[in-house]
Amino acid sequence: MWTGFLRARVEEERRGALAASGDGWWEPSAPGAARYGVTAGGRVFAPVLTGRGLDADEEVTFHVLRNQPGRTLDDLDAKDDLLDLLDQVPDGPLAERLLAVVKKFAAPFHDHPDYPEEP
Repeated sequence: MWTGFLRARVEEERRGALAASGDGWWEPSAPGAARYGVTAGGRVFAPVLTGRGLDADEEVTFHVLRNQPGRTLDDLDAKDDLLDLLDQVPDGPLAERLLAVVKKFAAPFHDHPDYPEEP
């Protein structure tokens, strides 16, 4: 139940990351630009304007950059590896520990309609 749920979320996230990665690696807008934003392929595609000042704009820009598609895809590959490992491990203490990790990775999706009800 938990592995199927997380696999489905991984695939949803992967589709989004692949769609967002079309222009290559994301970078911050050029130093001295009028506003902060995220660039790829030579253009600003996500300007950042928080309304809380340049410091907040900068922090949000770098938060977005830390979550760019290439990094997201690496993270999703690691989750796939964990799920594959759990499928191969016989029932026992190791499987229980791995399942606990899977549940933690699934926790951010608690508001998804398919989120398992089991604790």
